[in-house]
Amino acid sequence: MAMKNSLRWTSLLIAGGLATGGAQALEPDALFEKVSPGVWTVRTFDAQERPLRGGSAVVVAPGRLVTNCHVLAKASSFVIRQDNVTYGATLEYPDVERDLCQIKVANFRVAPLQIAPAGAARVGQRVYAIGSPRGFENTLGEGILSGLRGGDAADARLLQTTAPVSPGSSGGGLFDSEGRLVGVTTFGVREAGSLNFAVPADFVAEIPARAQAAMARRAEGGDGAMGPRGLTDPLRPGNALEYVRTDRLTGNRASVVYRLDRITGDELFFNMGGRIEKADGRVVTVASPAGGYFDSSSPPGGWGRKDIKPGMRWHLDYVATTGEKWRHELDAVVVGERSMRVDGTEVRAVQIAYTGWIYASYGTGASLVGTPFEATAWYARELGRVVRFEAQHRRGNSSSTSESIELVRVIR
Repeated sequence: MAMKNSLRWTSLLIAGGLATGGAQALEPDALFEKVSPGVWTVRTFDAQERPLRGGSAVVVAPGRLVTNCHVLAKASSFVIRQDNVTYGATLEYPDVERDLCQIKVANFRVAPLQIAPAGAARVGQRVYAIGSPRGFENTLGEGILSGLRGGDAADARLLQTTAPVSPGSSGGGLFDSEGRLVGVTTFGVREAGSLNFAVPADFVAEIPARAQAAMARRAEGGDGAMGPRGLTDPLRPGNALEYVRTDRLTGNRASVVYRLDRITGDELFFNMGGRIEKADGRVVTVASPAGGYFDSSSPPGGWGRKDIKPGMRWHLDYVATTGEKWRHELDAVVVGERSMRVDGTEVRAVQIAYTGWIYASYGTGASLVGTPFEATAWYARELGRVVRFEAQHRRGNSSSTSESIELVRVIR
C-alpha cells in the first residue's frame, strides 16, 4: 500500500509540474499554424520596377517587420507578400552592422510574433526555420541549435543551426519549440551542408536606437565616424563603401554597399567583380548595377575625374557596359565646387551637370528616338570618387525615374 501511495504521489507531482511549468513544446504542424501568419515574403525591385531578389521578413510589432538589410541592399522599392496579399513597404530603421532592417507597412494588422527572452537560446534545443527559400513561401524546416557564436561581442553574436537556410530565407524566423522567435535567419554556408546562421532575436528591440545613434554619429562626426585620415586612406581588401540610394518619387531608401574583395595590380575588385576601379578611382567596368543609374549609365571612367575644374565642358557618346546597355549622348559641364559632409568629414566636391539623351537598344542597333536624361554628380577629388549622384530619366508621358545615391561612410 505504501508503494502504491508513493507512486501515486510521484505521478501527481509530475502532472502538477507539467501543469504549472509554462508552455509545452508544440508539434511541428501546430507550431506552423501558430507562427506562419507572422512570416512574410519580401520582393524587391530596381528603379525600372524589374524584380531583383526575394527574401523573408517577420512581424515584430504592429505595422512593423524585420528583415536582413542585405535583402534590401539593391532595391529602389519593395513589397511584402503572403499568399495573394501584397503590401507596399518602406525602410524605417537600418542597423547595417547587425544586418537587421526594420520596415514599416501601412494598414497592416497582422499580430506580432512572440520573441523569446534574451539568453533563452541553448545549444541542442529543437528549432524551426520558416521563410521563403527560392521563393517558396512559408516553408518549414526543422533542426537543432548547434552553436552560439561570437561570445559577448555585441555585433558578432550569431546562432548556428542545422535548420535549413537557402537564398530567399534571409530575414525569416527561427523559432523554438514553443513558437517563440529566437533568431532572424541570415545566411548558410553552401559548401558546408547544414551550417546555417541566424541573428539573435533579442537584437530586434535595439534596432531603432542603434539606427538613430548611427545616424547621429555620422551627422555630428562623433564616435564611430571616420576622421579625415580614415576617409582618405587607401582602401584595403575587406573595406567597404556604403551609399544610400533614394527613389525621389516614392521616398524609399536602401543601403548599397560596395565591398572591396581584392586588389590585383592597379585594379580594385568590388562585390565579386561586380564593379572594378583603378587605384585612382576611374571606373573600369560595372557588371552589377547595384546603384541604379549611377552604375547602369556610367560613362567610361565614371562620372568624375581628378583633372576637372569649374567651367570645363566635354561631350560623351557611349554605350553603357551593363544594365540595358543603352547608347548615351550627353554634354557635361563643371558648374561649381562646394563643401560636403561625408561620414562626419568635410570634403570639397566639384559639381558636374550632365544633360542629353538615352537611346534604347532594339535588335542589333539603337533607337533613332532618344529619351531625355539629366544627372548631377558631386565628385570629391581627394577621395577620387563621386560622393553624391542624382539622375532623372523621362521615358514617356507616364514613365519617369528620379533617384539619388550618396556616400554615407567608409567601413574599415
